[in-house]
Amino acid sequence: MAEYVISINGDFVETADARISVLDHGFLFGDSIYEVVRTVNGRLFAADRHLKRLHASGHALGMPLQRPDDWLLEHFRQMHKRASWDESYLRIIVTRGVGELDLHPGSCATQTIVGIAKPLPQWPHDAYAHGCKVIVANVRRNPKQATDPAIKSGNYLNNVLAIMEARSQNAVEAIMMNVEGFLTECTTSNVFIVKGGVVKTPALHQGLLEGVTRGFIFETCKRVGIACEESDLREEDLHGADEVFITSTTRDVMPVGFIGDRKLTSVPGTITLKVANAYHDVLHDVANQL
Repeated sequence: MAEYVISINGDFVETADARISVLDHGFLFGDSIYEVVRTVNGRLFAADRHLKRLHASGHALGMPLQRPDDWLLEHFRQMHKRASWDESYLRIIVTRGVGELDLHPGSCATQTIVGIAKPLPQWPHDAYAHGCKVIVANVRRNPKQATDPAIKSGNYLNNVLAIMEARSQNAVEAIMMNVEGFLTECTTSNVFIVKGGVVKTPALHQGLLEGVTRGFIFETCKRVGIACEESDLREEDLHGADEVFITSTTRDVMPVGFIGDRKLTSVPGTITLKVANAYHDVLHDVANQL
């Protein structure tokens, strides 16, 4: 089994002893929210932005956080401090808590907080040197009128189905469209295209999570003089792009080399490389300020 550091409600436990009640609504109904923070040089990166999004998710579910930000930040640090590796992937899960076996959460008085740390994933060098493979999934992203994808919740079944579809085709990611056929995001990352020197990414109103790295890419592009904008994009825009890349907390900027079986011609593209290098600088600059 992979190596982890795990806590339940602030108490660190061995992996084999990490348990929550079967009556926890996070387990019963996926009634939970979460965030992932990474470290850079052993320091938390952009934890303030992740906590802001955690608060937004909780507010959207009528589940305001019961722990203060200072406690959550210190717990992130303690998880990394207990780790035996250099850089960490740090996840905090907040569930509605233990209650009656009833959809209504009124019986849940105290939230459950689960912390999980593991080594920061190391993606294959080849994915950056020659581009990764992605597919356009058949499964569609939840519409905003259902479980809004802007909420980083424990409801991830459509993402699970999409990544299963991707892996069955030896792809690392699946780009998901909404029910109207507009591109939204990948299962755990945001997607960007480059066309005519302009970087474009699906607009938030199409139904997607506002990625923290996505936000940094807008700032990074502005910093190096590259136009970057939200757009209503369809699959034909993806296939007609000059360059494509995906971004996430653990991937940073990863160029796309294949969309399905179609190979992109210039990988990594010049703009993708410029954005990736500039973001690398931002990553370390921000971390060093903490």
